[in-house]
Amino acid sequence: MTRSGRVAAFSGAALAAGAVVFAGLSARAAESFLHPVRRSVAPVCPCVAHVHCGDAMVVSTDGTHLKGWYYEPDQPNGAAVILLHGIGGNREDLVGLGVVFEKAGYRVLLPDLRGHGTSDGLTTLGVRESDDVHAWADWMLLRSGVNRIYGFGVSLGGSVLLESLDREKRFRAVVAESAFTTFPDVAVERISRGLPGPVKWLAFPFVDTALLWTRIRYGADLKTGSPLQSVKRTNVPVLLIHGRDDPKTEAEHSRKLAAANRGVTDLWLVPGAGQANSLVTAKVDFDRRVLAWFDSR
Repeated sequence: MTRSGRVAAFSGAALAAGAVVFAGLSARAAESFLHPVRRSVAPVCPCVAHVHCGDAMVVSTDGTHLKGWYYEPDQPNGAAVILLHGIGGNREDLVGLGVVFEKAGYRVLLPDLRGHGTSDGLTTLGVRESDDVHAWADWMLLRSGVNRIYGFGVSLGGSVLLESLDREKRFRAVVAESAFTTFPDVAVERISRGLPGPVKWLAFPFVDTALLWTRIRYGADLKTGSPLQSVKRTNVPVLLIHGRDDPKTEAEHSRKLAAANRGVTDLWLVPGAGQANSLVTAKVDFDRRVLAWFDSR
């Protein structure tokens, strides 16, 4: 073999090896977001003054068992709200948020998203979770005295809630905090953020390869899910909240979501707030804005 032939063979082998490593890293990344580390859930729901709580469970359309907690205040007002946590979290994360609604007379449902807490299943970033939200809405509306239902989701939970609007039409209104437009968009955004300038372009093929792995191995096409498209099509009033200083999901996502359907959306960009922490950063405004958004509908 000539010298040029040896160089070409070596280059080809190096490229093939690089492609294998690239594909392996993409597959590992896919597995990490499909199987987030589960945090344990308390065996009983935390007590809240003047509120009764207990366990809740539904089976989604694909047979996945989902679990959560249900809170009912001493003086319910006929309204109920479903609160959805972010990726890697569980129902306990939103107990404090639930208190805001319980004090106002709302019944509160705190589910574990599929693949989180004690719920079964694989996390699919909104694709299959949309059916889960519909199942939980069915469960909630069967409770005696519930005559209107609302939704509030943070981060992944907010995106899941928005995506569910294509299937679940019974919400009077919803709030999504730190939501993303589509999962591929936010995945590219986060990966490119960690890459040096000259190779940021690698984020696109990296995410595409991870999505291909997910589709081949699990039959879940994460490109089919789009909170942005669901917002475009919905008639449900949507309040979008986003921290101006969110280090994980840029506020531009909520700006695009709001612009997608100005007839039903409102946007609150919270100064000084990061990822899904407006309740802490601007509590007085948060309580006033969110409760007013629900109470008026």
